[in-house]
Amino acid sequence: MRLYHFTTVEKLEQIIEVGCVNPSDDGVVWLTKNKELEAQRWPGANNLTVRISVSLLNILHFGKVATPQKLAQGAADWYVTEVAIPQKLWVDVERIKNGHWGIHEGLSYKRRKQ
Repeated sequence: MRLYHFTTVEKLEQIIEVGCVNPSDDGVVWLTKNKELEAQRWPGANNLTVRISVSLLNILHFGKVATPQKLAQGAADWYVTEVAIPQKLWVDVERIKNGHWGIHEGLSYKRRKQ
């Protein structure tokens, strides 16, 4: 399954430096199956310009534990993992420029050699 983690350019620099997407202060890495920036309606989402797409097998579906109120706000698209996501699981790192997504500084993992 393809999932997406949205972040800022500043945080991407830290992510690349450590080599993985680490859990946030609440202990999880937040992922969504909705790749559209407009769908990211949570506090701080206005500053997001980077989308990391990942392929994961060990995930929890947030919607299964969400309250009906949260589900009504789109929680059914959200997933979490308590484990850091290393670069080897990244598919692409994209940045939005002029309203279009494009590979961020050559960070595409689709064609890398195993």
